[in-house]
Amino acid sequence: MKNALILFTVALLAGCSAPKYSGNALPDANSIENVTIVEDTKTRSVFLDSMLDWCLNNQVKCKVVTDGSEHKPEEVTLDYVSRWSWDFRTFVADAKISAYQGQKRVGNVEFKAPNSANLSKFGDDMERIKAMMDILFDKKTAQEATQMIADEKL
Repeated sequence: MKNALILFTVALLAGCSAPKYSGNALPDANSIENVTIVEDTKTRSVFLDSMLDWCLNNQVKCKVVTDGSEHKPEEVTLDYVSRWSWDFRTFVADAKISAYQGQKRVGNVEFKAPNSANLSKFGDDMERIKAMMDILFDKKTAQEATQMIADEKL
């Protein structure tokens, strides 16, 4: 009985600290054909590469500009930031993509993978970033993407 209780507690704690997505899709996401991405030079280049790959595969024209560039108020502009962590190998610990139109934030997605004993923190970083874009562009919900991690598909 004591061993079962310990096993249950460990499983419960591991589940609580599993990676997850949250956020809100862009309004009228399916009609957006052009976006501007503000490059964050402090974030690993794989993040921008993944976003651009997603755009290419989803017929969304993406233009990359440097931080501090003038933005057209009629265009959707994406800012991103991410932090990697290490636990015998690197993994995306947390990431955020925010979408703006003019000065107003119109969508955002966050990903968090706590550095815990839960092995689902390790996954394909590029696919996890692309899943963030799927959520932002209303191709899947944050709950669906989180479930894909639980199902070991991300």
